[in-house]
Amino acid sequence: MRHPVVDKGIDEDNCTDESLAYKIRNLQWTPNLSGAITLTWSRPKNMPLASCSFQVYYRLVGAQQWSLMDTHSNKSVYTLTVLKPDTTYQVKVQTQCLSKQHKTNELITIRTPEGFPDPPEKLQLACVKAEDGTVLVSWGPPAESHGLIREYLVEYSKKGSPEWFSQRCTGISTEVKNLEPSALYRFRAAAVTGRGVGNWTALKSIVPQKALPTPTVELGTVTENTMSLAFSYEAQYEVSTMSLAFSYEAQYEVSTMSLAFSYEAQYEVKQFIVVLSWAFDDHVKESKNYTVHGKTLKASNLTGGTVYEVEVWAHTRDGDSPMALFRQQTAGVQPYPPLLKARALNQSTVDCSWNSSSGLTYGLFFATSFLDLYHGPHSETSSGSSLTVTVDADEQYLFLVRVISPFLGPPSAYAVVKMIPSERLPPRNLHKVRVDLTQATLKWQPPYDSPGSPLTYAVHVRDSVRKTERSYKLTTQNNTVEYRLKGLEPGGHYVVTVRLRNMSKEATYTLNTVPLPAPEALKILNEHDHIFLFWKSLAVKEKTFNESRGYEVHVYDSVTNSTTCLGNTTETFLRINNLLAQHNYTFSVRARCLLNGQLCGEPALLLYNDPDAPAGPDDARAQSGGAGDAAAVVVPVLFLLLLGLCGGLLLLYLRHRRLQHSFTAFANSHYNSRLGSAIFSSGDELGDDDEDAPMISGFSDDVPMVIA
Repeated sequence: MRHPVVDKGIDEDNCTDESLAYKIRNLQWTPNLSGAITLTWSRPKNMPLASCSFQVYYRLVGAQQWSLMDTHSNKSVYTLTVLKPDTTYQVKVQTQCLSKQHKTNELITIRTPEGFPDPPEKLQLACVKAEDGTVLVSWGPPAESHGLIREYLVEYSKKGSPEWFSQRCTGISTEVKNLEPSALYRFRAAAVTGRGVGNWTALKSIVPQKALPTPTVELGTVTENTMSLAFSYEAQYEVSTMSLAFSYEAQYEVSTMSLAFSYEAQYEVKQFIVVLSWAFDDHVKESKNYTVHGKTLKASNLTGGTVYEVEVWAHTRDGDSPMALFRQQTAGVQPYPPLLKARALNQSTVDCSWNSSSGLTYGLFFATSFLDLYHGPHSETSSGSSLTVTVDADEQYLFLVRVISPFLGPPSAYAVVKMIPSERLPPRNLHKVRVDLTQATLKWQPPYDSPGSPLTYAVHVRDSVRKTERSYKLTTQNNTVEYRLKGLEPGGHYVVTVRLRNMSKEATYTLNTVPLPAPEALKILNEHDHIFLFWKSLAVKEKTFNESRGYEVHVYDSVTNSTTCLGNTTETFLRINNLLAQHNYTFSVRARCLLNGQLCGEPALLLYNDPDAPAGPDDARAQSGGAGDAAAVVVPVLFLLLLGLCGGLLLLYLRHRRLQHSFTAFANSHYNSRLGSAIFSSGDELGDDDEDAPMISGFSDDVPMVIA
């Protein structure tokens, strides 16, 4: 089935009035209990709801680049859920009407609500020797507080008991008293902001009356992506004096007693706990936990050139030991984070792409909020440079990508995607059918098969060279649409976007038209001290070429390996002087370039050798210009001769047919049915032959004579 081709050369019906500026008014914001920000505003007056929508721009205070959130809607309210907690942003809302964006300088400054804080760091437990049953609990502030920390909570529980007790404090340490000295207790801590209680630390345990030593950690080999550690947990004490109480009853006589004491305490270590933590640039602090049942650990999958904080403690039958802490930087240079691009394809599919290197495995992480992106994200892996993921419809998503093997690399910057509603899907399969000098035919399909009513498309053409724009309108119900663009420029670069007039997501195609062809019949005429270049005008074949544009001529000298522009001309010839002896030149002629060389024609090339140069193996090539000239003369002459020969043969054929018809008519008029023959007389008789004797006989009575 042949699809109709729509041909429009002018913009018959602009989709919006270009003279109007639709700017929103009364932009306001309201924080939500969930941590999101709700924006409200007043629509511009007389704004066409069918062909306009709103776009939300936001950025951190002090930043230069804006992030875009397309609402895909003409409603005057929108909720942002992908902002960082407890952060100051600048926000503005602009109106997008098809291809025209109505910009505004009006913006507001907002402060996002506080979020849940990260767990406190470096939780430590220690016995207080001055008072039995007392434990000193200390910690460091959270890596990300996501707000103002009002207080800390410390919870503890006796082993085997389901009941937990809590204690509040405003500092980073507290004493928990009145504990059973010989019982094993578990402790944890959390920070509190205006949003609520944050994440708890990992559990640590202690027996209040037993002070455990800190483990010894020996650092082994450190490479770009590995770190070797060795652990020992052994405490030795020398005791010089000791107070003893004896209960002695014996029938032995003891005069003196000499005692020498040495104290060596060894603890049964169930396992060592190792925590590696690090931070890349402005991203949140990350960590990885290891449980080691032996005495060595080789941590792999590390990142070169990165500073790691190492925490080690021993978990024994009597509780957790104090923490050994140090920092170590891996060898090498830290790799660059990948550059991520993410775009919504439809209401539930997102296409993500990034720059990749061979031999690496990448992890793509995404979530609907900033906190979920680090604490519970969805993830996909790929060894390539792109992934297509399926998400929930009508949601906002944050994406990031990073190397996950053979090392854990820095994360990319965040990419924000708003899923496209079903009624805002873009046209499908936009592609070119044919591209010429000044026109192009494009084809696409509607967002869904077999539309029930005619759809109105807005076609926008942007000239990337001349920085101009044009818009067209097309209404059709066809399941496949062809559209012909006219009035393009040869060699031009265009960006074509097609969208439904209801402000759907656009489909984009980059188009390059065919450049002007090279001039034909380029030849050289030698004179005494100069040469002439001749060529055929482009206007003979290309009706769009204006002779006032002219031509530009370049020459390449193979001896000096340099190219020189000989100038521009509106004629079809150029005189060239001052050629150097024994130099080989290559001349090129093309339509003059426009706009600083962005619009050029194809060049015609011709090799010229100095006739005074000594003969060599390249003589045949040097005469290519002369051979071309001879061919230009001989071929038309041979064509004319062939045409004349064909004309002569046609004339002879026509005269032959005419003579045949005349002779047949004459023979039929002299046919004698009685004699069954035709009698021809050549005039006076030359002999005494019988007059009735026919000159030609033997024909049938009922068959006319036909002589060819």
